[in-house]
This record gives sequence, C-alpha cells and structure tokens, in this order.
Amino acid sequence: MKKKTITFAMALTFMSQFTLFPVHAENNMIYEAEDAAMTGTLENISESGASGGKVVGKFSESDDVLTFTVDIPANGSYDLIFNSMGYGGDKTNKVSIDGEYVGTFVTKADEYNDAVLSKVILTSGKHEVSITKSWGWIAVDYLKVQPAEAIPESAYQVSDTLSDKDATAETKALFSYLCKGYGEQVLSGQVADEGLQSDEFKAIYDVTGKKPAILGLDMMDYTPSRNALGAKLSEAVDRAIDFHEENGIITFCWHWNAPGSYIKSGTDEENGNPRWWGGFYTRNSTFDIEAVMNGTDPEGKEYLDKDIEGIAKQLNRLQEAGVPVLWRPLHEASGGWFWWGAKGADAYKKLYKYLHDQLTNKYGCHNLIWVWNGQNPDWYPGDEYVDIIGEDLYLDKHVYSASAAKFSEILEYSGGKKMIALTENGVVFDIDNVIAAGTKWAWFNTWNKSYITKNGEFSDEYTEAHILKKTYQSEYVITLDELPDWDTYTPGNTEPVPPVEEDRIWGDANCDGKVLLNDAVLIMQSLGNPDAFGENGSDANHITADGMKNADVYDNGSGITNQDALQIQSYLLNITETLEPDKK
Repeated sequence: MKKKTITFAMALTFMSQFTLFPVHAENNMIYEAEDAAMTGTLENISESGASGGKVVGKFSESDDVLTFTVDIPANGSYDLIFNSMGYGGDKTNKVSIDGEYVGTFVTKADEYNDAVLSKVILTSGKHEVSITKSWGWIAVDYLKVQPAEAIPESAYQVSDTLSDKDATAETKALFSYLCKGYGEQVLSGQVADEGLQSDEFKAIYDVTGKKPAILGLDMMDYTPSRNALGAKLSEAVDRAIDFHEENGIITFCWHWNAPGSYIKSGTDEENGNPRWWGGFYTRNSTFDIEAVMNGTDPEGKEYLDKDIEGIAKQLNRLQEAGVPVLWRPLHEASGGWFWWGAKGADAYKKLYKYLHDQLTNKYGCHNLIWVWNGQNPDWYPGDEYVDIIGEDLYLDKHVYSASAAKFSEILEYSGGKKMIALTENGVVFDIDNVIAAGTKWAWFNTWNKSYITKNGEFSDEYTEAHILKKTYQSEYVITLDELPDWDTYTPGNTEPVPPVEEDRIWGDANCDGKVLLNDAVLIMQSLGNPDAFGENGSDANHITADGMKNADVYDNGSGITNQDALQIQSYLLNITETLEPDKK
C-alpha cells in the first residue's frame, strides 16, 4: 500500500483524540515555587529578590521533587519557564508531567534566570508539573506557563546543496530525497551490527511486518589504532553494501579509539574490560586533542592521520560500490565522555573541520552526507561543514514523547537552515505524538541490542510492541519497502516507489507457494481480527506482511478487503482467468 506523506499542519485536524486550539499570549500563568508540593529534603528559602519573597531548593537528594499543579485553558503547545538559579555552576534537571518524563531544563549559575522547556503538548485541565533531581543544586523561584510560538514552515524548507560540492550523483540523489521529504515523512532506522540478518531486524519484522529504511553501523573496528591493540577487523562495510543492494539507506558513526600509547593501564573502572576496549572514552585515555590540533603533540597527530587514512579506505570502498553514507563522526562531543570532546568546543571544532577536509579533499570521499552530532550550539562548526544536524535522545522506558522541546532548541543551532534527525534513540516514539507536536524529525535510529531485543527476540523493555507496530505501520513512517528505486530516482522525485517483486504469487495469503481456498479463508479471518497483521508466520488467524502483499489482488495498492477473498474464490472456480491485478 502506498503511504501518504506528512503534512503536519493538516495532520493535526485529523487527530480526533487531540485537536490543538490557538492559545493567546495573554494567557500566561505564573505559579510560585513556595506554593508547590515538596517531597524529600526540599525547603523554603527566604530570598529578598524573589517574586514572592521565597524560593525552593536545593535538590540535593534523589527523592527531592517539586510539583506544581497547573491549570491549562486549552489544548495546545506551551513553554514551561522555570525561573531558577544554579549553585556553583550551570545545572541540568528533569521535568515530568503527570508522572511522565518530558525533558530537561538548564539553570544558569549564580543569578536567577529563565530556563525554558519549550513546546510541551498539554491538554486542557489540571496537570502536575514536577522538577526532579538530575544534577540538582538549584533554587526555584516560580514556574511560568505560556503558549509556545509555532515553528514557521520556512524552517523545513532546507536547501539540497551539500557541503561537498563534488558529491557523487548517488549522494546528491539521497540528500535531495531527504530534503524534499523533510517535514512530510519520517524514515525508520535501526542500529544493527549484523545488518538485515540481525536479531534487531528480525524482531522488528516479527512485530510489525516491516523492516527499517535505514541501517546504522559503526566504523569502530576499522580504526588502525584499535586493530593494533587486537580488535578483529569489522564486516560493517560488507553489511552496508548488502543493505544498499536491498535498496536501503546507510548511516555510519565512528567510535574512534585513542592510539594505544595513550590508553591508560589496567582495566576500565566501570566494566572491567581492558582499557583499550573502550578506548574512545575520555576515562580510558590520556589523548589530548587540543595538544594534537595546536601542534604540540606531533606523535598524536601522526596517529590521528593514520586512523583517518584507514577509515577513508573503507569509505572509498563504499563509494566504489555506489553507496552514499549518512556520515556521523565525532558524535555527542559536548558531553565530554569521548576524547574528541574532552578539551572543549574550540579543539573539537578544529578536529571536525580537519576531518571534513581530509576525507573530502585529500582522500576523495565524495559519498558522504555530513551529519553533525555535537549536541550543543557552541560546538557547531559552521553551515559549510554540516549537511544535517543530529541529536541522540534516550528517554525513560515507555516514554514515547516526540521531544518537541529539544527539537525546537536544535532549530536555533543553524537558524533553521539544516534538517534535524534523531540519530540515536532508545525508546521509539509514538508517531501520533510526533504529528501532534509538529516535530519533523527526518528519521529515527534506534540503538541496538537491549533497546529492541533480549535473548535474540523482541523485548518490550523500552518500547512496547503496540507502539512499535503503530509507528512502523503508520502511513507517515517510511520503511525499507517504501523507499524509492535508487537506480531510477532523480532529484525532485519524492514519491516512494516500492521495488518490483518478481517472485510474488498473487493470492497466496499464507505464503505456502500455492493458491487454495484456505487463502481466501485466511483473508476473511484476518479482517475480523485487528491484531492479526504482521505477526511471525501465517496460521489460521494471522497473516504476514508478505502475505498481505500477495493477497492484495483486487485493486492492488488499496490494502486487503473481502473483495480480495472473493477474487480468489472466483479464480478457483475458473470465473476469473488470472489473479494478477493488471490482468483482471
């Protein structure tokens, strides 16, 4: 079935369970902290400059929670503004609404200021807004709730000009497809070391009957400095080529090991492995990227260049195979937990620009779409080095937020000039929340292993099956079977074109290689069972995604109905000559 594309503003009108109404700016609401409910060791603190003469602090213990009861006049998108001060530095803390985590806010140090969590979707009526300790150590004066400004449509009209003017035709075509579809569709993605044959892909297919459009892989075990310490050479490039041949899209990150001479001795204090095993972490090495980039560590520079050369060989292998890559190196830099972010924004930006220049101009890797994932505007290297902005978000288990506040924040990084993608996620969001919030993530890319599987099977520890199924089967989410045929795709053509399926047996609903009366019976039983679709294997009450395609013989593309069952019966009675739709 051909999927619709998202027009978010229009989609809102079709969501009968949640209709947004305009809320006017004069409806600002202010709630004093001293009037809110407190648990744990929180205390009222007299403060002469505070709006009510008091503030609440200091969020020193894990069970310290401050809860405001707010009264929302109408369904809509709101900014939550926490007037607060950080003790001894900037502090990040969590916000929940009615017990569900919705995001964080950053309190600046030493004086009271507004910290904003923007574009939170709220229904009319009373809600509990709670501040819970992350870093803690803040004093809160008041919460102000005000209507959020809508994101202008111009923010989603991004240019399809790449940072590499010599990009390959395949790379330009992919980027054009992403740009044209940005804001109209969300691509599904999954990190999976084993590619199409991975437990992750199998689990998703078992639950949803669909496969992700994007495969996430890692260049980690191609790094020469890591190989020298004993890491087995990766097969990720082969997996990428295989997925590309199945019409899929590839994204690569790079957990870049620090060179061996810079690895600390002993074992990793967190997990007991040899330090080199996690040699990309700051805690496991003494590698000083600031010294390397300013020229005071020439030995480190030699190691750096050797690693770049090694990775360039693999990227060129992909280029020779015609594979464009959503390339996401030096990720999560501002967190500081990786060595490339341990010395601050200036050193990081020098490295990012250097890597861009080396891969593009020295090694001729022209198949790269540069996805910057620094996660802080102060670390942004400049529009000329970035094609897409990525953000990695790991929400609490079973929290299906669209992360609208973070999306709005990222828009400011480039003034809305770049598309934004959810480049890593733990929980898969509920697509209905994405539509309601208008957060137009270009794609999502769920992390592997326990985030989607356990013991080789699907696990609902992070995302429940019904949410995964809803999102993957949504008309607004693009899966592998709905990508265009890249061999014929040209920039400007945004209509998803399903690949030709040469081996389809029309009418074979149970995929047993034959067309019999039980295929018609299976269709009728499935139509009476809303949970029957996309399960693992056809039986008397279940039909797989492939079975649904085979069974769609009447007006192919409209989805299975009782007309398909009647068409099969007519064929079996020799009333209809063939089941192939264009010969009915």
